[in-house]
Amino acid sequence: MRALWWWWCGLLLLGSANPVAADSAEQLFARYEPALLQVRVLEKASGAKASIGTGFVLEQPNLLVTNYHVVSEAVLFPDKYQLEYLAVGQKKGQLKVVAVDVINDLALVSTDYQPEQRFSIQNERPVQGATIYSLGNPHDLGMILVPGTYNGLQKYSFYPRIHFTGAVNAGMSGGPTVDAAGKVVGVNVASAGNQLGFLVPADALQALLQRFIKDGEVADFKQQIDQQLVSSQQKMFEQILSADWQLKDFGPGKVPDEVVPFIRCWGESNVEKNKDQLKKVAAFCSQSEEIFLSQQFTTGRIEMQFEWLHAPDLHPLQFFSRYQQNISSANPDNQAGKEDVTAFECQHKVVQQPNGQHAKTVFCVRAYRNFAGLFDALYLSASLDHDKQGLISHFTLSGITQQTAQAFSRKFSEAVLWQ
Repeated sequence: MRALWWWWCGLLLLGSANPVAADSAEQLFARYEPALLQVRVLEKASGAKASIGTGFVLEQPNLLVTNYHVVSEAVLFPDKYQLEYLAVGQKKGQLKVVAVDVINDLALVSTDYQPEQRFSIQNERPVQGATIYSLGNPHDLGMILVPGTYNGLQKYSFYPRIHFTGAVNAGMSGGPTVDAAGKVVGVNVASAGNQLGFLVPADALQALLQRFIKDGEVADFKQQIDQQLVSSQQKMFEQILSADWQLKDFGPGKVPDEVVPFIRCWGESNVEKNKDQLKKVAAFCSQSEEIFLSQQFTTGRIEMQFEWLHAPDLHPLQFFSRYQQNISSANPDNQAGKEDVTAFECQHKVVQQPNGQHAKTVFCVRAYRNFAGLFDALYLSASLDHDKQGLISHFTLSGITQQTAQAFSRKFSEAVLWQ
């Protein structure tokens, strides 16, 4: 299950636990509004807007910063989409993406637009509880500034994200969040609703700028994105596979618990309901943050699911039918289309655990069409030795190598025990 519902259309913080004097916000806005641009993705054939976001012009070098997900369609499908900016005074011009960081959802864009006042980056993080200010263009209504509260880095996250108190509106993606001096502390990226907003920290932007200064404009974006995805998943799974997985009791078996801090678990059951003939205990564990590749394609998720089913009052055939329904409900969790991935190829086996118990297992992978060496993996195991109870274990991984998928599968299957 997903811990958060991420809206990738943009970020605007509309509330603050620490209100500031209106003139302070007014001065910031008046000073920096000329350096804020609306980023437009135009469909070439129609000339119409396909999507919009926000960007801001840096002091050094003279580049526009925005989110990768704002410009992704133009990066991956340049024959279909082009980029345009809209500045104060209705000034328009063309944009060209020169570097991306898909893991942190950032893009650097060249522009001929050179406002007198531009943004600089803050090298130090704000103190906990400091008031900071989000700028951007919500719902294509025009640029605004609204204060919010800095709450440090998100605690349970593999990808560093600043927790920013405030509401979210579409169109703010890629806009800067600044301190009282007007220096950028983060880039608007996502929201979980209920006054929960998230920013990419400024140090991730600094790292991308340093790579651009060193390496220059990217010649092959798909190759760079492929390299970034492989590097990120290797770092993540090094932590997961080297961890000492703690197990918990689960019905008559044992299953993994929260194996690393950025994988969180939840559970539910109906065992207290006397009318339900089929008793079910379920646990869900996930790293729920996704990496955005395109409007139809996301990756980077990890999900593990466990179900124990018990029906002492049902006929074995009735239990098997219900058991089969639960088994067939397993699906990959990331969004992908036929143009993004191949069909799944699966291996079916019956395996025996050291304690003599048997299980039917299915292990499936599908390849990414545009990113060589990356796959999604799906694993399912169902116990076989009992006629009125069973244990189902399942995981999905997205954006991993085949070697990583196989290593995770071995560790996962060894950690699920039916007693």
